[in-house]
Amino acid sequence: MESTAENAELAKQFGFTINKRALAKALKELEHEAREIRAKSADWEYIEKQPDPLKAALRLLVETGDLRLVAHIAGIPLDEHRIKAKIPLVL
Repeated sequence: MESTAENAELAKQFGFTINKRALAKALKELEHEAREIRAKSADWEYIEKQPDPLKAALRLLVETGDLRLVAHIAGIPLDEHRIKAKIPLVL
């Protein structure tokens, strides 16, 4: 996700002004809502039955929503497991 400063610079390029504090607050709220959606949608029974490295990766995916980062850390592709665990990609 782009930083608040990057978003402000992009807005400036298009002739807009932006309240950085309000943007940061809105982004934080959206990240919280996305985390809640992933947590409510996840099949926790499936997740808890997985071996430890995969279970930890799926839990981290629910928390962060960053599939690329979590797959890199875990060292395994997670697409199939994410789908089985019912973890939505919230954009």
